[in-house]
Amino acid sequence: MSEQPVDSDVWMTHPDLGAIASPPLPSGYRMRFYGEGDLDVWLRIQAHDPFFVPTAKTFAGSMPGDTALLASRVMFLVDPAGEDVGTVTAWTNDRLTGREIGQIHWVALITAARGRGLAKPMVCGACALLRERGYREACLETNTRRIPALNLYLALGFEPFVRSEPERQAWLHVAPRLRSPVCISEPARSQP
Repeated sequence: MSEQPVDSDVWMTHPDLGAIASPPLPSGYRMRFYGEGDLDVWLRIQAHDPFFVPTAKTFAGSMPGDTALLASRVMFLVDPAGEDVGTVTAWTNDRLTGREIGQIHWVALITAARGRGLAKPMVCGACALLRERGYREACLETNTRRIPALNLYLALGFEPFVRSEPERQAWLHVAPRLRSPVCISEPARSQP
């Protein structure tokens, strides 16, 4: 009998975005920035998430701003046929650590594009964009059910940022299923 995954939102941080290499996208793929009318594209891609499907309200609440701001932060992965198949956002966060750092946000690929090595260059591209904007550190939020995502982020050098004892327990529970060893510390601070 297989053990049920723990469903816990967790945070990760990266102390040095300069240490992340930016591998090229596979031949024929390219990244493009958000443009007028792209909310529907973002929603279509996010609808492939097996755990949580955001809405237009989710988008507006988590990434407030006008089209110009979104056009400098929200990116789409375009396949060789010209179809948008993925999205990632290079946002910011000033609440997690008490200072403003970069945030990798809303990483998603359509189901048919998964398993092709596309997520890594997408995330690395967002990290490079954050570096270009002067951010040395970054964070991201994910869930312990997302084992492939956790493995990717750990491989890139992101580390668990434990804020509470329940989060520490969630990391301890998922750690045996991860490809990389994780350092799971005591909580950094009390959860708000």
